[in-house]
Amino acid sequence: MRIEPRHGKQALLALLMLAGLVALGIWVYQAGWIDPVRLERLGLRLGPWGPPMLAGVMALTVVVGPIPTMVVSVAAGMIYDPLLAFLLSMTGALTGAGLSFWIARLVGRPVIERLLHGHVALFPECPQHILFSMVLVARLIPVVSFALISYAAGLTALSTGRFLVATALGMSPMTLIYVLAGKGIAIDSGWAMAVGLAVVCLLVALPKMVDAGWIRLPVRWRAFVDHLRHHRQDGPPRW
Repeated sequence: MRIEPRHGKQALLALLMLAGLVALGIWVYQAGWIDPVRLERLGLRLGPWGPPMLAGVMALTVVVGPIPTMVVSVAAGMIYDPLLAFLLSMTGALTGAGLSFWIARLVGRPVIERLLHGHVALFPECPQHILFSMVLVARLIPVVSFALISYAAGLTALSTGRFLVATALGMSPMTLIYVLAGKGIAIDSGWAMAVGLAVVCLLVALPKMVDAGWIRLPVRWRAFVDHLRHHRQDGPPRW
């Protein structure tokens, strides 16, 4: 199979980007920067630059993959009050997840499609609400790689908005637990999983409850409920 020069350049660019990110992540990890105590000291020393530093490190850990995001959330909880630490962790993680998603969509998927002369999107016919639920459930499971989900989602037809909403909802329970752990507040992780599963059940049942008249929502919320309906057939991903 002959590869056109410009396609080869794009493939090389994609490989260099990924290799650079992985190398940076490995260096940061091996240097011992991904350590709650060290991050705490660095954050305190940086003063007002501490919050953006922690958010940036969180984004880096999400993009690189093997580095645990839990460490950054715990460090944020050690330095700041729970609300600020939670917001910093969520902001950094969502930024990293969005970057991973778009690296896969803008760089990875087009290059692979051109190299293989075909469409390689995962689950191309899968409705948006199913893809949304898959990401949401995967985010609720701490052992599932955060980066892997983001890169895999970028190869599907899932829209960016739904991906970010599913990511935010799914990661919230465990992020809160990690932040509180940094404050020395112990919470059973089973409760976080229970809350997460309750959120999933609510999202599934909400359209039916609205249709049955059990819940009355303002007009501005009805569009969100429409996105959750099982009979909805969505078109191509909204970029």
